[in-house]
Amino acid sequence: MRKLKLDKNIVLSSVLAATLIIEIILVVLELSAVLNINKKIFKTRQDLTTIEREWPAKDNYLKKKESLNKEISEMRDRFILPQQESAAFSYLSSESKNFSVQLKAIKPLAMQDYAASKLGKFKLLPITISAASSFHDFARFMDFIQNGKYFFDVLEMRILSDYPYSSIEIAISGLMKEN
Repeated sequence: MRKLKLDKNIVLSSVLAATLIIEIILVVLELSAVLNINKKIFKTRQDLTTIEREWPAKDNYLKKKESLNKEISEMRDRFILPQQESAAFSYLSSESKNFSVQLKAIKPLAMQDYAASKLGKFKLLPITISAASSFHDFARFMDFIQNGKYFFDVLEMRILSDYPYSSIEIAISGLMKEN
């Protein structure tokens, strides 16, 4: 067998070069780890800044959330349920007296399909109303009805002036939630 002659300088240079390459690879890996840590630190600082800025408003957000939940609940209560149809007519009749509006007739018309949503299916309950009132009292009554206990919308209105009272024909529509 033949013996290989290795120059000590070449072997030493090769070992040093291999060690240097391994060190460079380790440094690159460490630098990428440091860069990732720096990115996480930057994100954490941003989050901390946001929290410090928003934390004082937390109570306001919670109050606003409670207020919105209450408002949503109140809005859901404004739908006319099928068993409340006569109560809605009674409501119109009794409230008209509080505004000096004399109802001559309240007549429901055939229900119409409206829409379906995640809250359920809805129908429109059209109602025609004949009344006598001063214009000012009737306007206050209509404002109250549109913002009152049930969802009502004015579809059509006809007012004939007959001093001191006006003769009023109006078509409104209530929003009825199906069971």
